[in-house]
Amino acid sequence: APQPHSPSPANPPRRNVLVATMAAVVGMIVGLFPVGTGMLMFLDPILKRKKGDGGPDVGKPRLRVSSVAAVPEDGTPVQVPVIADLTDAWMREPNQPVGAVYLRRNGDKIECLNAICPHAGCFVAYMADRKVFQCPCHTSAFDLDGKRLSEKSPSPRDMDTLNVELAAGEVLVEYINYYPGKPGKEEKP
Repeated sequence: APQPHSPSPANPPRRNVLVATMAAVVGMIVGLFPVGTGMLMFLDPILKRKKGDGGPDVGKPRLRVSSVAAVPEDGTPVQVPVIADLTDAWMREPNQPVGAVYLRRNGDKIECLNAICPHAGCFVAYMADRKVFQCPCHTSAFDLDGKRLSEKSPSPRDMDTLNVELAAGEVLVEYINYYPGKPGKEEKP
C-alpha cells in the first residue's frame, strides 16, 4: 500500500522554508528598533555636544572666580582658581578646578590674564619683588599687562587676556584656554 509522502528532515517542504525566512525577516525588523534606540541613547551626549558647539554668536559662559573685594586695590595681581563642572560625553563632575587666572585692578576696572604660559602651557608665577609674571619652564617674562618683556622671549605671544564682567560684587570671567606655542590665539575645544 502506498504510504503518504512524508518530508525527510534533509529536504523540508518549500512552505517551511518560506515561513522560516519570513520569521527571520520580521525578527530582524523588530530587533532593529531596540538596537536603534540603544544607539541613539549611547550617542546622545556626543550629538548634543556637536549641536551646542554654536557659532560666533554663542558666547562662553561666564564663571564666577572671585568677589570684587578680594582683588587688591593697589593693582597687585592675585591668582584665583577657575572652578567649573567638568563634562565629557557621559560623565559630569561638578565643581572641579579647570585652571587659574590672574585678576588685577587697573583704576576702577578689573583685568584678567590666563595663568597658562602661551609658550608651553606651564603655569606662570607672579614675582612680586620684580613685579613681573615669570614662566618657570622656559623663562618667558611678562609685565603686569601680560606683554612680553623681550621680543626674544620663547613665548610666541603675550599672555592671554580674558573678558571680565562685574555683577553684584562678583568677578565673572569668560574662561578660555588657547593652544600654547602658536603665535595667534587658537581656542582649544
